[in-house]
Amino acid sequence: MIHRQDRSRKQSVAFGRRAALVLIGALLTTGAAQVQAGEMVGGQFALKGVVTQTVGPNGAKGEPASVLSLTDAEVQKLRGGHYSAALLFQTSSDWSNAVTEGARDEFKRLGIAVAGMSNSNYSASDQAHAVQTILAKKPSAIIVWPINPDELRPALQKAVDAGVKLALISNMPSGFQQGRDYVGLVGDDLHAMGQKTADGLAHAIGNAGDIGYLYFDANAYVVNQRDAAFRTTIERDHPKIKIVATQGFSDPQRAFQIASAMLLQHPTLKGIYVPWAEPAAGVLQAIRASHRRDVAVATMDLSNTVAVSLAQNGAVKALVIDDPYAIGKSLAAEIGYALIGKPVPAYIQVPAIPVTRTTLLQAYAQDYHAAPPPEVKQLLSK
Repeated sequence: MIHRQDRSRKQSVAFGRRAALVLIGALLTTGAAQVQAGEMVGGQFALKGVVTQTVGPNGAKGEPASVLSLTDAEVQKLRGGHYSAALLFQTSSDWSNAVTEGARDEFKRLGIAVAGMSNSNYSASDQAHAVQTILAKKPSAIIVWPINPDELRPALQKAVDAGVKLALISNMPSGFQQGRDYVGLVGDDLHAMGQKTADGLAHAIGNAGDIGYLYFDANAYVVNQRDAAFRTTIERDHPKIKIVATQGFSDPQRAFQIASAMLLQHPTLKGIYVPWAEPAAGVLQAIRASHRRDVAVATMDLSNTVAVSLAQNGAVKALVIDDPYAIGKSLAAEIGYALIGKPVPAYIQVPAIPVTRTTLLQAYAQDYHAAPPPEVKQLLSK
């Protein structure tokens, strides 16, 4: 979710690959942003949807992670309960690793054992099978980062029927209700992610000029909302900036081809927006191949390629991330709430965090709880 491609998967898995979580997912009713676009979904929504704020399931207002608090007595009650929880993710990445670390730290504090973990490599069927497998261990709770929530619904319903507490990342199956089917949902401030990325690009190009807009042309709730929020902000708040080149993609590998064509056909481009870090690598490659040093790139989520560009004062001029460690801690805390019968907030929303060259190391340390690549550290030391 779904998040940025660096090719060395063992050492530089793109943080932003999480954004690909919903390559085939349906537009869902979770974390729904205020829109004026009827039933538009996917790329159509990215082109015409209007996003002016982020709200939670059934219109709930997003609340910060800081509202989650357990007393010493509540913690002791949990520690004496012999509870366990599993974590079922879409894929393995630095972003999901940070979520896992946050959840593990909170589970440890609460005395909740980790019953198992699963990485389904973006396969909805594998994730459904993983739910069935983990249920055999009879966990008290499961944290789920759904690939395709509606396809996963039958498996999740079996968990619900077995009394397992579900905490969800970003998306939920259509028709699921908080309190009955799941305990809580944690996600991004989707509007702020798009808005701050737009404002960052506007600042980088002097608040005027032509830009290109690459959007994700698939039914992918998180990415579609963030794309539309970026476009809405440009159109409403930056009237001297014009989106003169627009192109959707469903395969991130096409970003190089699309950006190359944009640069050739629109020599006046001063900036290009690309939804997350994996396709941003292709845009950066196209800019280098075109020998353009005057084009700014705006994107979301960290990857090593994006971090290197930012660190060397390259094309990446606007970068916004969320806080995956806080997401993990919040999910584990929600499970703690549910296990002792404490009401859980409907929607916990982590902030959108602009990252600059100056704050890049801080982003790795505080938000991803990961060491930056040696090349980034070397560039920043100059």
